[in-house]
Amino acid sequence: MGDKQKILIVDDDKPLTLLIATYLRDAGYEPVTAVDAMQGFMFALREKPGLILLDISMPAGGGLSVLERLGKAAPGRLVPVVVVTAHQDAAVEAAARAKGAVAVLRKPIDRDTLLAAVAAALKPA
Repeated sequence: MGDKQKILIVDDDKPLTLLIATYLRDAGYEPVTAVDAMQGFMFALREKPGLILLDISMPAGGGLSVLERLGKAAPGRLVPVVVVTAHQDAAVEAAARAKGAVAVLRKPIDRDTLLAAVAAALKPA
């Protein structure tokens, strides 16, 4: 299991988190989950994931604050972040990208779209 790419899922929607974790596990990744922004930030620092899947609207600060805090806490270590959100507002997507998100996916999430975004985000530049 040590050679599997670790992916942190930060979302307060437990059924969706379990579904995404199943998709990732079935695709050969190692999912780690956090239920709110604070836990997500702490897990990002501790678990050192290769990728973060991040919700925008959740307790303890929200996804945009996690993006901002990650940029300040580890400016030299760029972990790709894919935002997974129910927001349809273009301003929310623009804010997420401005804070470092490499992609924004809309809920409800499609398995193939998710896995394609994960693979693209994990590709070396």
